[in-house]
Amino acid sequence: MKGLVLALTRYLTNHVIAHVPSYTVRHAWYRRIVGIEIGAGSALLLGQYIHIRGRSQPGKRGIVIGRNTVINQGCCLDGRGGLHIGDHVDISPGAWLLTDGHDLHDPAFPEVLAPITVGDYVWIGSRALILPGVALGEGAVVAAGAVVTRDVPPYTVVGGVPARPIGARSQQPCSRRRAYRPLFE
Repeated sequence: MKGLVLALTRYLTNHVIAHVPSYTVRHAWYRRIVGIEIGAGSALLLGQYIHIRGRSQPGKRGIVIGRNTVINQGCCLDGRGGLHIGDHVDISPGAWLLTDGHDLHDPAFPEVLAPITVGDYVWIGSRALILPGVALGEGAVVAAGAVVTRDVPPYTVVGGVPARPIGARSQQPCSRRRAYRPLFE
């Protein structure tokens, strides 16, 4: 019975709730049913795909999203290995943050979970892929289409496949944020 409930929850989360044009409904479902911690002023726009194992418990693996963070349309958020997204983060459309992989050196190909940590004021470009075990430092920028396989230091700009440093941001304190909630998103 537990497996059926989990399968139904996954289906409803990703194929029904993710497409409801109401922040109130989506965020209530994500918080109460899926167990995602969503900070004040944050917005998960339409079309998210969320990988879950079950309802997250406080202090355990799952998804935590800080304050004033925007996760644009069509992103994939994997909470199975633990996903922590900081404050004032911008994640562009179609980005994937995956915390689950497989050990390619083992003939049984077992599952390997590793958390992803996204620091405050990070910007992740469209169609970027962040792989398990990666930490993005405060103010880091991931270029569109980049595949991030290693940690990114604070205020570093990375791009390419695999992602490598291509620049740096000024280390001025980042200040910005107004609520971003477009109508019907």
